[in-house]
Amino acid sequence: MAETKCPVCGSREIGKGKFDGYAALKPVGKVFSTGSSVIVNLCTDCGTILGMKVEKPEKFKTPSP
Repeated sequence: MAETKCPVCGSREIGKGKFDGYAALKPVGKVFSTGSSVIVNLCTDCGTILGMKVEKPEKFKTPSP
């Protein structure tokens, strides 16, 4: 995997964070789904968010008919 560099400040000090609780991403149209936390890669020097992904992507799959 290539080393990540912040496009704003050039730092290579990259950390991970997690949106959780009320900030969880929930599937559209699934009323009782608990959703998933969002994992964030960020620059620990300037705070720029470099990328986000859900922790449990399988919760967003549409059931087969």
